[in-house]
Amino acid sequence: MDQALVVGRDGKWIRTTCGVLVARQNGKTHLMRMRILAGLFIFGEAQAYGMAQNRRLSLDTLWKVVDIIESTPWMKRRIKRVSRTNGNEGIEIWCEHFPSECPKGCVRVRRYHILAATADGARGASADLLYIDELREIGEPVWAAAAPTTRARPNAQTWVTSNAGTADSTVLNDLRSRAIGDKSPRLGWWEWSAEPHCKITDVTAWQAANPALGYTVQIESLEDSVARDNPDNVRTELLCQWVDALDSPWNLTNWDAGLDRTLVMDPELPTFMAFDLDFNRTSCFLVSAQVCDDGIRVFSHSWERDEPLNELELASEIASVVRRYKTRSVAYDPRAGEHVAAHLKRAGVHTDPTPWSGTVFPTLCDITMSAMQAKRLHHVGQPELKAQLAACSRRPASDGGWRIARKTSGSIPAAVAMVMAVGHAEMPKTVITIAV
Repeated sequence: MDQALVVGRDGKWIRTTCGVLVARQNGKTHLMRMRILAGLFIFGEAQAYGMAQNRRLSLDTLWKVVDIIESTPWMKRRIKRVSRTNGNEGIEIWCEHFPSECPKGCVRVRRYHILAATADGARGASADLLYIDELREIGEPVWAAAAPTTRARPNAQTWVTSNAGTADSTVLNDLRSRAIGDKSPRLGWWEWSAEPHCKITDVTAWQAANPALGYTVQIESLEDSVARDNPDNVRTELLCQWVDALDSPWNLTNWDAGLDRTLVMDPELPTFMAFDLDFNRTSCFLVSAQVCDDGIRVFSHSWERDEPLNELELASEIASVVRRYKTRSVAYDPRAGEHVAAHLKRAGVHTDPTPWSGTVFPTLCDITMSAMQAKRLHHVGQPELKAQLAACSRRPASDGGWRIARKTSGSIPAAVAMVMAVGHAEMPKTVITIAV
């Protein structure tokens, strides 16, 4: 607050946009309740609005502001009206001069109301203070409608609070990037977050993201969360870190545990390969799964062009890689790779059609997940492979199982190929016992 409420020589706020990014339960909403009250009772702000993606959060902030006012005698005397009408919730208070006459320039009645987090919710509104909670959940159409509400006021501020978002939190991500890169004095950004590559069990990382540790946040509750919750959720909610894989079925912490940059492909190990192409057929990924004593070694080859790949040339290059190793089979999805596989067959390569839409692929997904959970997958840390694992989402299969699917963030041919390669490599280890 000391930094955000600095005024220039003209008496106006230097920082017109203020962002607070911190892990949950660290008091950011309480901070904003104090800012709203200061605007109404001290700064003379005529109109303040609150918004959150979840209307319940906006109303909770409003009613707690009302509770503070009604429980403080000198504030309570200035209440003009409290509206609890659905869709028009808010509070109006008299200025500090009431019931006497106001000097010139004073705003007699000051208001705090709720705005709907829709593209039309803020249109036509004008605010001296705009507060948007959980900015990570606010989409671009809503932001585009809400941001101009403070532009027509001579001395207005926009405040946003949130914890870390995902790749889809475009409004939050853009504002944060501007704060880091632009260094504009009009944009204030206060962020408490852990170092990007820390371990989730690192107590110093907890301290970095939780300034209220020991006050409103107890270390025992953080210990419980780390032990119980999904690691990606821990990173977002507890460590205030950006995680691309919140919806991904893969536990990327376990994937990271298999990193070994010294690995090289061994021509003597049993090898299972699979390839898949993106929708535009401008990129192809060939993933190799080599069976070793302590698990599966995973490697990726890729071919990328600005225009569609030549299928004959691609098949020739894949065959060249296949022949260097003891390759048992090359799996592929017939919908994406049948034409390439036809050339491979003619070249004498043993192929294994594995339809994404069939009943086998969900089984391979589950086998691959089990191998990752058991930390049996070892790799050299190829970034594109991890990025595509993060871009996966989980979809139910018709047989009651599940399969990976593409999120809106991009295609996942490398992930599909890895599932086929690892799944086929692990399949011989699956023993089915039938008792009669």
